[in-house]
Amino acid sequence: MAEDHLNITNIHSLNECLVFAKNQEFPIGLIVIGGVAMELYGLPRGTMDIDAEISCDSDFYEALVHHLKEKGIQFNIGDNIDHWGVVPLPSGYRERARRIFEDHGTEVKILDPLDFIFSKLRRGVAQDMEDALAVARHFALSSQDVSDHTNKVNFPLSDETFLFKKRLRQFLAILEKDSDQQGKNPV
Repeated sequence: MAEDHLNITNIHSLNECLVFAKNQEFPIGLIVIGGVAMELYGLPRGTMDIDAEISCDSDFYEALVHHLKEKGIQFNIGDNIDHWGVVPLPSGYRERARRIFEDHGTEVKILDPLDFIFSKLRRGVAQDMEDALAVARHFALSSQDVSDHTNKVNFPLSDETFLFKKRLRQFLAILEKDSDQQGKNPV
């Protein structure tokens, strides 16, 4: 993965969180998703905000939110990204997240690429579909890899589940088409 050669201090929004935590002498845990994850995967990012799950107490969280707003940094940081949508992330996403930074008790992880794909498909925005496809292609994930990962999701009885599964079918069809084209045009 790209984090082997990437200095995370170059990612302004993430670095701002880490510097603030260090200055407050408060260790935090972050699981980054969204544009920051795209950059850490070695892919171009579409946004400059930070989306992450955070482990900290409420006093630190409030101080961090105030600090980020004061700095003009857009963010979506909460204690449970699984609850950001009706359709949950695949169970075990925290355990599969890969550590990319650790310093004095502060830890930064990045979602596993398959979990990242599911996080993007939950929203249904065109850019999210493109991001999910970019990650699948970058990591050479097949439609079967993604399909197999579906059994880790505890789907609720909801209209959102229906919409998610529709997006998932579209996504899998595109990956299948990519695979078919690669088979016809070997490198």
